[in-house]
Amino acid sequence: MEKIRGVNLGGWFVLESWMKPALFDGIDSKDETGFSIKNVNAEKDLKKHWETFITKDDFIYIKSLGINSLRLPIPWWLEGISPYFSALPYIHQAMQWAAEVELNVLLDLHTAPGCQNGFDNGGIQDVMTWHLDQKNIEVTVDKLEFITKEFKKYPSFWGIQVLNEPHASIDMNLIQSFYLDAYHRIRKHTDKVIVFHDAFRPTDPTWKHFFESNRMENIVFDIHLYHCFDHRLVNGDFDLHIETIIQKRLPMIQELSKFIRVVVGEWSLGINYEKLQKNDSFDELLYNRILADLQLYAYTQGYGYYFWSYKIERESHENWDFKRLVEKKILPSKY
Repeated sequence: MEKIRGVNLGGWFVLESWMKPALFDGIDSKDETGFSIKNVNAEKDLKKHWETFITKDDFIYIKSLGINSLRLPIPWWLEGISPYFSALPYIHQAMQWAAEVELNVLLDLHTAPGCQNGFDNGGIQDVMTWHLDQKNIEVTVDKLEFITKEFKKYPSFWGIQVLNEPHASIDMNLIQSFYLDAYHRIRKHTDKVIVFHDAFRPTDPTWKHFFESNRMENIVFDIHLYHCFDHRLVNGDFDLHIETIIQKRLPMIQELSKFIRVVVGEWSLGINYEKLQKNDSFDELLYNRILADLQLYAYTQGYGYYFWSYKIERESHENWDFKRLVEKKILPSKY
């Protein structure tokens, strides 16, 4: 396949309150677990959200830009398990829409039982017990097999990501053992792409051995590259952001690409301009365009990228909103 030029459909089937704050009005929670427990109208509100947040018109628009792939975050509770509700029919509809407009879809298991990272995007914030109970890992592999069997019939089914962002503190041996188990279970049903996240350790020396010593086919390595979580970048000047892309990230992608296909599964233009060291020539619009162009250049030196995210339903956080960035000509209108 040609290189991936993609976008995430985040916040649709795995809620993150910052992406659509109005959905969480009056609810003391930032994640889908709290939303489901504390909102007496949770099922009704979720169905309305699933039906309206992303529509087929969005798929048509994305395709018109030349984007060729979607990364679709889905939860481990997609069939519905108390206290969660089932989005399964809507995920099927998304796969059908993608097939109709000829977009590829990477189904990304974004949450796991016990939560793999303690983040809101893991389904429950400040909880991280996935790796402490072997049963959680077994359930995760079972869910991956279910997802594969359920969606492999669609022409849009390009591949499956076995788990989004397992925490950097989780033992690498456990993560890689889980990846192997998931690989073999998925391979019983499809030869499509299987994606592994780097567990926030892209340069860990064990990865090269892992990929070269295990006989795995059609594998992709996922790294997430942001500008707003690294203390050094947040408090530095803009030149440091440029240097990071060109002098660190680009060589890293090139080096990893010698033994594995590398996709930047998440990136954005999110940058804390309030804390950024600025001089008299500061121009936020210009900086945003430079940040966009340099990242697009660097990430296409690997296997491609998925911007996070297609849509942010709030006035702020424009630099995370693909659609608005395209409309304002900060991101390209053709890919």
